[in-house]
Amino acid sequence: GNATNPFTTMEEILQDLEEMISHPYLFLHDSHSGVGIPILPAFGRKYHGRKKEVARFLEIPTRMEVSNRSVSSKSQFGNNSGKVEAIFVSGRGGSGKSHLVNKCGDFLSMQGWLVIGKKFERGLEHNAQGVVCSLFDEVVKNLVMMRNGGDEQDTEYSENVAKILVDSFDASSLSSLFGYLPSIKSFLDGIAVKRTSFVESNLMHWQLVFLLTRFINALLRANRPIMLILDDLQWSDELTIELVLGDILEAVFDGKGGCNFLFAGVYRDDNMSNEHPLSAKLSNLRQSQSVHVTDIDLSSFTKRDISEIIANELRLPSRVVSELGDIVHKKTSGHIFYAVELLNALVRDSTMYFSSKTRRFQWCWEKICSLKTSDSVAQFMVSTFSTLEPEVLQMLRLLSCFGLHTDVDVLDILDASCVAPFDGIRTPLQNLSDLG
Repeated sequence: GNATNPFTTMEEILQDLEEMISHPYLFLHDSHSGVGIPILPAFGRKYHGRKKEVARFLEIPTRMEVSNRSVSSKSQFGNNSGKVEAIFVSGRGGSGKSHLVNKCGDFLSMQGWLVIGKKFERGLEHNAQGVVCSLFDEVVKNLVMMRNGGDEQDTEYSENVAKILVDSFDASSLSSLFGYLPSIKSFLDGIAVKRTSFVESNLMHWQLVFLLTRFINALLRANRPIMLILDDLQWSDELTIELVLGDILEAVFDGKGGCNFLFAGVYRDDNMSNEHPLSAKLSNLRQSQSVHVTDIDLSSFTKRDISEIIANELRLPSRVVSELGDIVHKKTSGHIFYAVELLNALVRDSTMYFSSKTRRFQWCWEKICSLKTSDSVAQFMVSTFSTLEPEVLQMLRLLSCFGLHTDVDVLDILDASCVAPFDGIRTPLQNLSDLG
């Protein structure tokens, strides 16, 4: 302890001693800036909390790998052995669902898994099947990179997949598959494929079911574990939900490929009613004899979680930041999106600052206690926009005219036009990106 934060109990002394052993960097001077003043904290850039949820997620692929190596897998894992594994991560918007799944996906990629993910978009439910096709086309693009990447194992795996695909599809089916997965042509170079003519919509759906189920089973025969991620499932449509969570998962089970296949679905439960087709499908899957479902619900962060985030970023012991963690938790109800944005706002307006006198970060307690916070994402966005510079707001108004996505080519055209802000589009866009 010191004069600023003296110890008040023996428990605090023991807590500091435990943290010195487990997290020694909290007590060490941060000299990364090279001038004696630490770099300003940027909350949300590092992954904190959710240790139990990450462990539960990674338990599934670990069990799959052990099961593959074990002759007596049934006796070890009971009724789950042989089923297709599906993990569904749910929670409110901004609760860190995508972050958690991507973090686990990055870890599995380093372990040799092929991990590919795509995201559905709000307002584009009519293109939901296009997102699924894009997901599988991304798989093919990765196979092309593996073949040309120089890694001997990757090259061998990619060439093996190519042989299996040629054996699994006749020329007509390959041509039809090229219509949905255009990267097939560059992957199977030397194989004559061409786009097929337009197929009636209802027949096109069943053609897509046939082609994708055969494609995934051919892929799994190459014996490399695969995880496919689909984010924001609540923005998908009924046909696509049935395609992914029905036809594809059943095909993997029937093809005995479940030992190498993991599906991860992410959805916002606050944007989904009981009448949503995803609700009914999830209910059916939980009763399925072919799919084993693991549900991971991301609840709000606890006071301890928030304090841990603050302690790690400010490099201070937990007891020093516990009161700050409590007030941030109270003002944000433990919603990690709000908490991170609130903490970054405190840094931006110098309510949280580095004191050269105490050589540590401090904060203005009275100012933080008087802060008002938003009750919804919409209110939060409005309050955030009110702090932006006029040229940034003008740029956002301009880009909003082009919908959810804007091509780089469009940005170049706008940059040279008279409707762009004085400094152009890119400068305020970069400033906005820096703010998170």
